[in-house]
Amino acid sequence: MPRPTTWKVLMQEVVSGLPREFTLTDVLERRELFGRRFPNNRFIDAKIRQSLQLLRDQGLLRFVKPGHYERTDVPPVFSPLVDFSVAAPFVSSAQAARVALETWASFNLYCLDCASDALDPLPNNTPVADFKCFVCERTYQLKAKDGRFGLHIVGAAYQPTIDHIRRGEMPEHIFVEFDKRFNTVVFVDAIPGRLITEDRVIARKPLAVTARRAGWQGCNIIISGLPSVRIVAPAGIERSKVREEWKAL
Repeated sequence: MPRPTTWKVLMQEVVSGLPREFTLTDVLERRELFGRRFPNNRFIDAKIRQSLQLLRDQGLLRFVKPGHYERTDVPPVFSPLVDFSVAAPFVSSAQAARVALETWASFNLYCLDCASDALDPLPNNTPVADFKCFVCERTYQLKAKDGRFGLHIVGAAYQPTIDHIRRGEMPEHIFVEFDKRFNTVVFVDAIPGRLITEDRVIARKPLAVTARRAGWQGCNIIISGLPSVRIVAPAGIERSKVREEWKAL
């Protein structure tokens, strides 16, 4: 499967092609390029702004003055900051968090199963998984919550989840706990997908016939007692240490 061009990669390519000092307007003038690559994204300008802020928070850009940036050309660092403004057009708070955090994750998360420092978003509506490492081809599902997770999480569709478990293809699960009051990620933990067994998947009641997705059946997944590794606590933990602990699970 060829590796698709991701938003993160395209943003870095655009910024690299600009003068060392550039403006927000310089990037927004490339909105048609982003629109062609990502035709389903309805909030191109907002996501461009968020991406520039993420690159700034990672140390790749220096803020000169409002609307003006300078490339630093240094390796990126972890940033716990999440800009929820990009998701402001969404009515649902759950949708807002998902959009903002998926963008944050694509810039900050990395593969636990190999040395790749990138996870790429999968197309919308991909069953069970949200991200993929295109080096080792492991998949990941991202779960996020404003606050702490409890004993179980809301999973994806019930039957595809069961099918993935039976085929030994359950994605690694990453849990992001954030504090929206301060626009920051607080804790990030990961659980190997192979540890999520059928007996931990509880079917939910199918949606009513009057629902938009009538008959769709989701699930809850019991995560209590499963071993995990911490990735963020609340600063980013050194990657080699995280991967070493991950291999020991």
